Amino acid sequence: MSSYSIKDLERISNTKAHTIRMWEQRYGILEPERTETNIRFYNDEHVKKLLNVCTLLERGMKISHIGKLSKSEIAAEIEKVINESFSGDAYVDAVISQALIAITTYNVSQFNALFADSVKRLTLKNTYIRILYPLLVRTGLMWVKDDLLPSQEHFLSNLIRQKLFAAIDALPLPVKAEQKWILFLGEEEDHEIGLLFAYYMIRQLGKDVVYLGSRVPYNDLSGVITQCKPTHLYSFFVRNQPDSQTESFLANLAADFPEVQKFISSGDQKTKAIAMKKGVKIIESIENLTEILTTPNA
Repeated sequence: MSSYSIKDLERISNTKAHTIRMWEQRYGILEPERTETNIRFYNDEHVKKLLNVCTLLERGMKISHIGKLSKSEIAAEIEKVINESFSGDAYVDAVISQALIAITTYNVSQFNALFADSVKRLTLKNTYIRILYPLLVRTGLMWVKDDLLPSQEHFLSNLIRQKLFAAIDALPLPVKAEQKWILFLGEEEDHEIGLLFAYYMIRQLGKDVVYLGSRVPYNDLSGVITQCKPTHLYSFFVRNQPDSQTESFLANLAADFPEVQKFISSGDQKTKAIAMKKGVKIIESIENLTEILTTPNA
């Protein structure tokens, strides 16, 4: 079981440390443990309860009332939020909160249940947009600030990868697709969740896809393009790398395969500017990708 300081709880829950202490003293929300040297610390159960308390507060329940609820009563209230809100913002916030609990405690069955329920209510596309992507952003930020262990971030990433691969495998194979895409990440890139979701979207819309995954050497990519003769190439640029390296890579693609349409996604404005200068188009959103996939000769 992990241990957390009051500062850890503050960052994970977005609740000020002095507020958490006040809740402890006035309402008995948490009862921290103490080390042999009398230093206060918290465990996974405390994190779970605090996240649930924050969810109920956001729904308008008073902290004085929450403080009187038992563990089972809090769980029942959370279940009520999820069921009654169905697909609105309250539902999304509650599911993200519960998913954070599943991640910090490595609870696969809880995460699987949340994912299955979300897909049933929202579809896989909207589950990714409204829950998985915000969850990845939040856990990524939490990891940077040392709130989540790297193992927890990997735990989440691998769970999502499994779900996306399963969804892709369930799709029918394309028949006489007019577009053929090669999806890849460069040699320095290994964060493939976004690329995997693009794989799902492209296949769902009946296009042919060759998925190469992460850390693909340029020579290997070049060989696949020559053999498969794609109509479209698509990659994500997540890691910050020298501008000269990005420019060289995209210049080589433009020179070696001028007949292939090339697309990237990136949050870095310099990378986008370099790409556009080399004739590479930017995919800014899932809607943008969908438009390209459904437009003839796009």
